[in-house]
Amino acid sequence: MFWSVFWASTHYLGILVLFGCVYGMLLFWRTQVNEYNFRTLLWLHVAYWVSLLIVLVSGLARAGWTEKGMAFYMANPWFHAKVTVFVLIILLSLYPAKLMRAWRRGTVPEGVPPVTPDLQRTMRRTLVAEIHLISLMPIFGALMARGVGMG
Repeated sequence: MFWSVFWASTHYLGILVLFGCVYGMLLFWRTQVNEYNFRTLLWLHVAYWVSLLIVLVSGLARAGWTEKGMAFYMANPWFHAKVTVFVLIILLSLYPAKLMRAWRRGTVPEGVPPVTPDLQRTMRRTLVAEIHLISLMPIFGALMARGVGMG
């Protein structure tokens, strides 16, 4: 019982942090990027990937080591939908990750990389798409937990 509650709590908190990081990055990309925003944006991006990893590990732990077991989830179409959405979120995150990694490696204390309006627009669209996909996760999770569509 303890591990079920532990993994569920870890999973939910990871999802909340993940959503908060994406929303925070979206807010920063709506403003002009300056030295303060730039540093915060880099740290939000790190927190985003840590929370993504926490969600993945805790989700796998919940599927494999809790009451319902892996067989329940593998037979559930909503589990597959949730995994597909999770993969789409990761794929959407690859471009910003590449950009942030390049910026982090080339960062000088007094410099901010140039941000064009096209780059800003692309990053905002990517983050809005991620927010929409993350919003689907609890819906799919509720359908999955109740066994909807399993016949």
